[in-house]
Amino acid sequence: MRIMRLLWLMVSVLMVGTLVAPAVSAEPPMRLPDYVTDKAGALNSQQRSEVSGAVQQLYDKRGTRLWVVYVDTFSGANPRDWAENTWRQSFLGDHDAILAVAIEDRAYALLVPKAGAGHVDVDKLRRDTVEPKLHDGDWAGAAVAAADGLRAPTPPFNWVGLIAALAAIGVALAGLLWWVRRRRQQRRQADLNAAQQVDATDAKALAKMSLETLEDLSKSILVEVDNAVRTSDNELALAVGEFGERDTAPFTTAVQNAKSAMAQAFSVRQTLDDAVPETPQQRRDLLTQVVVAAARADKELENQRTAFHQLRDLVINAPTRLDALTQQLVVLTARVEPAQQTLTGLHGQFGPTALTSVAGNVDDARDRLRFADQNITTARGLVTKPGDSQAALVNAIHAAESALGQAQRMLDAVDSAADDITHATSALPAAITDIQQGITAAEAIPPGAHHAELTAARSAAVQAVSNARATGATDPLSAFTQLSAADSQLDKLLATIAEETAALSRLRQSFDQALLAAQSRVRGVSDFIDTRRGSVGSEARTRLAEAQRRLGAAQSLQATDVPAAIEQANVADTLAAQAQLLADDDVRAARQAYAQSGASTGADLGGIIIGGLLSGMIRGGGRNRGGGGSHGGGWNSTTFGGSGGGFSGGGGRF
Repeated sequence: MRIMRLLWLMVSVLMVGTLVAPAVSAEPPMRLPDYVTDKAGALNSQQRSEVSGAVQQLYDKRGTRLWVVYVDTFSGANPRDWAENTWRQSFLGDHDAILAVAIEDRAYALLVPKAGAGHVDVDKLRRDTVEPKLHDGDWAGAAVAAADGLRAPTPPFNWVGLIAALAAIGVALAGLLWWVRRRRQQRRQADLNAAQQVDATDAKALAKMSLETLEDLSKSILVEVDNAVRTSDNELALAVGEFGERDTAPFTTAVQNAKSAMAQAFSVRQTLDDAVPETPQQRRDLLTQVVVAAARADKELENQRTAFHQLRDLVINAPTRLDALTQQLVVLTARVEPAQQTLTGLHGQFGPTALTSVAGNVDDARDRLRFADQNITTARGLVTKPGDSQAALVNAIHAAESALGQAQRMLDAVDSAADDITHATSALPAAITDIQQGITAAEAIPPGAHHAELTAARSAAVQAVSNARATGATDPLSAFTQLSAADSQLDKLLATIAEETAALSRLRQSFDQALLAAQSRVRGVSDFIDTRRGSVGSEARTRLAEAQRRLGAAQSLQATDVPAAIEQANVADTLAAQAQLLADDDVRAARQAYAQSGASTGADLGGIIIGGLLSGMIRGGGRNRGGGGSHGGGWNSTTFGGSGGGFSGGGGRF
């Protein structure tokens, strides 16, 4: 019996030894403590330094971190699976690569995420460089080769060839650009010539034109029709004086309608020329309005052209018209000396700049009157001539009419200059008081978004007041004009700032509300996860971390960009809400797992008990995001998984 007992004891010891021995020598996946981990004692101190140096050079060159680990055995696990599990437990990322070598198993794996691989062919590097060195037992050389291969040096760039190629391309492009521009100008002119033959009042016809042609047509027609309106207005004024308002009423209506149409056209053109951009369709619509309005103004004048010329048949009415022109010449000539005296008096009161617009009016009026007298004399000599001389008669009468009209406007301007300057002189004190109030208001506004503009406007206003006080007596009109312009700009900026201040106040109120809501939710979710940390997985924690980051961004932006700060606070609130939902799911799943195992849940949910019991209950729970990497075999990666879809490289034997 003693012998039997002794034999049974020996068998038991052998069985226990057999079971325990593999567990002692096994190297399970681990959390790597450093870039070079040598559990197998494969490297001496010099070799370890070489591997560390190569790993550091890789990081300095490309920002990719290579983790190297040597173990005795993978315990029968697939090399790739062992490396992936170690990669996960070490919380490595898209720019972390791993080289795992099991020396006794003669097995290895080199895994590089695609983001970290760049343009390097990791499989080729593994097969052709790393594996042969492992086969020869060069453990350090394999790691150095992996690091050097992942650095993938870029071949030197041929700058000389590039510069030569760019120069050739530049010459070719310059020639092509000149030819294209020339062809475009020719085509553009041809398109404009064709467009000018179209009925410009027909919007449908204009719709068929290109936007570029419509642009050219609008500018061309504006100038032509505006000249026609100005000429017609001058001729109408002469006709009204000659024939009376009743007989010229149809022509007056036509000219006024044309003026209104042109005012509308120029207003639309100003919209097109301002700094606010329009969409292509908006620009087409506005250009069409310009062209149609100008064309209708021209047609309004054209419809009355024949009747107007019949009324003003200068050949028939020439003697009567010349008598009227002579009378007008006498009246205007009598006004020259009084106008000269008025101008002399103004020069005695005010400086030259105040009278720039009228300084030469009297002398110019004398020239126009002499020219009118010459043409009246010429016309009287042609009245009795035969019909073939009537064209010269009409031209002489038109020239005399035009010269007398300009002389009258020049003399009128001298007379009105005195009134304008007097008005400016009387209005200066009130204008100075008004702009001083604006300056005071501007000085009270703290620096803000429009600080530079407001400072410039205030400085211009101060300068305008200074100039008005210095030159108001000698050049009141210019001083008043400068004050009005500066006051207008300052008032505009003050109104804008007042509106923006009110809007900013409302925005800040909205931000305070959004920030309070986000802070409250983030704090609540953080407390929830903290007190249930043993069961909440990475997704909920990731959402919470991003919510906290967005909350910090909101607080940083509140002083410079309130709308952006509100947006960040709202995003933080949304992310925190998502984190709460995910955390709730994790806790619910963990409770079910604990209930099925019969264990006590309180300390486990709170993460107070850490170890095999907690890992065992979570393992096999069927949840992909379960309890994170520390929970062992129940964790399945949704990115890399067993197929290795996110890694370049692989593993095998050597």
